[in-house]
Formats: sequence, C-alpha cells, structure tokens
Amino acid sequence: MVYYELLGKSISGPFTIPSGIVTTEPSVLRKIADNVPEVGILTTKSISVEPREGNREPIITQYAPLCFANAVGLRNPGAEKFAEGLAEISPLPDDKFLMVSIFGGNKDEFLGAAEYLYEYADGFELNVSCPHAEGYGQAIGQDTELVIDIAKGVKKFGKPVFIKLSPNINFDPILAEHADGFVAINTAGPGMHIVDGYPVLTNIKGGISGRSILPIGVGYISDLRKALNERGYNKPIIACGGISTADHVRNYK
Repeated sequence: MVYYELLGKSISGPFTIPSGIVTTEPSVLRKIADNVPEVGILTTKSISVEPREGNREPIITQYAPLCFANAVGLRNPGAEKFAEGLAEISPLPDDKFLMVSIFGGNKDEFLGAAEYLYEYADGFELNVSCPHAEGYGQAIGQDTELVIDIAKGVKKFGKPVFIKLSPNINFDPILAEHADGFVAINTAGPGMHIVDGYPVLTNIKGGISGRSILPIGVGYISDLRKALNERGYNKPIIACGGISTADHVRNYK
C-alpha cells in the first residue's frame, strides 16, 4: 500500500472529506475511516463551543446541474457533545489524520471549542471563511490580525493549525507565519436563487458551491501557491471546491 505524508504523519491516501453536513456525525467519520483508504484526512463539520441550530429548511438549492447554493447556518451540536461522539469512535486508525474544524465569533469562542476537542484532533481547521453566517466565518477572515491572534491561541493546544480561506478575500502572506497549512476554497458568494419570484433559501442568500466554482478554486490555489513559493514557505495546501471528476482533481495540481 502506498502511504502519503502530512506534517510528518503517514496517511493512507491524499484525499479528504471536506468539512460539511456529511461529517456532522462522528459515526460517519468512522465509517469513512474503515472503508475508504483513499481518504487519509478526515475533516469534521465546523464546530462551535456552543450548539447552533442553524437556519430553517430549505438550506440548500440546486440552481443548475451540479451547481448549488447553501445556507446551513453553521448548524452543529456544540463542542462538548461533539467531543463525546469523537470519544465513541476513538481511536481512529493510525493512518488517518483527524482535522477538527472549528469556528467562533471571537477568539475566546475558537479557544473554547479547541479546549473540548484538542485531545482527539491531529490538527485544527480554522473556519474563517463561511460567507453567509453573520458575525462568523468570512466576517472573522477579513481581519488578518484577528485571524493571527486566533491561530496563535489555538496552536497553544499543541496541534497543527490550518486556516480555511475564502475566495472572496485576498490572501495575506503574513498568515503563513502563523499557520501550518491552508485549506482553500470555502464556498463563494453569497448568492441568491430565485424561483417564481421568491428566494428558495430561508436565509435568502447562501454560499455557492459545485461545478460553477471550480475555476474560482483553481485560480485561487494557483495564486496561493505562487504567493507562498515567492516567500519561501513550504506549507501544505488542501484544495477543494467544484470537484466531481478525476480531471477536476488534476486541475488543482
């Protein structure tokens, strides 16, 4: 079996399940870990220190084939409950990297989530890029100094920190001094899908994903890689966005 490496840890495959609805349940992470060797990085749903109900349905709409808008509203069970679920599926196989995605409206909320979850995590993903949840995600990511402060705080738990980037925000290379790696891209937008004169989503606007954002993601990763290389940073990049075929994966290489 061919093994890959991420920050010194041998992993079974080069792929991940990106943070999202599918990985809200730890039992799903366990099933993927046991049955899909190509997935070496298991990324959780973004988790906050307190539970969030998120938005009322409908939370996702397909406005064209394989093109979506979603506004889940960062729904999650909260860090304490999620930690209990991770305890039930632990230990995961040694050749898996558990990337725990966390978010908050301020530094203390990020640290609160990390405190519950660090003992299960191989690394943290900082969601500072969700485009549709007011006061979270992209609202945090627009403040480079705040992102740096959060990254410094989370790194005190002794785990690598990956920053998840928004295609709506120009990358600031100074982030590379404080991150062990990057995940890009999160959903674009937000945008609105209208049917019969009314918005489909309860939240009205949602993040744009699927086939339509592939060129955005590929372009962003190209620029990100160039910015890091020009400054001598050799940081791992987890690329995502718009992928539905093997050719799409190769576009990101």
